Amino acid sequence: MNNLEKNYLAIDYGTKKSGLAYSVGPFAFPWKTLPTKELFANIAQMMQEKKTSAIVLGLPYNIDGTLSSHGQRVQSFARRIDTELGIDVFLHDERLTSSEAEIFFIENRIEWEIDTEAARLILEGFLEILEV
Repeated sequence: MNNLEKNYLAIDYGTKKSGLAYSVGPFAFPWKTLPTKELFANIAQMMQEKKTSAIVLGLPYNIDGTLSSHGQRVQSFARRIDTELGIDVFLHDERLTSSEAEIFFIENRIEWEIDTEAARLILEGFLEILEV
């Protein structure tokens, strides 16, 4: 199975809460938020529920392209998923996804979870790269 044929669980990993999205084929959907402290314990169940086979984890960079301080926590979390659960993890640049989600909601007067939309944007960007 190539990477485009897989379904993915995307995570916008936050310090307090994390946004989740999932894909079905080439389509990305926002899902829910979860307290970050509960995230690891629920990954396998969430992947089974959404029939996903790999994780896309947003990796935060600074505007200048350097890894943010939070990026090191994200990389550590990715290693833990890989080591302890044996699940494939893809890191994807998440620069400005939360800002992009917030601006979209404000401009369109929509109330929704910014973290889930940020996760969807991370996943959408990842899927676009796979299609190239």
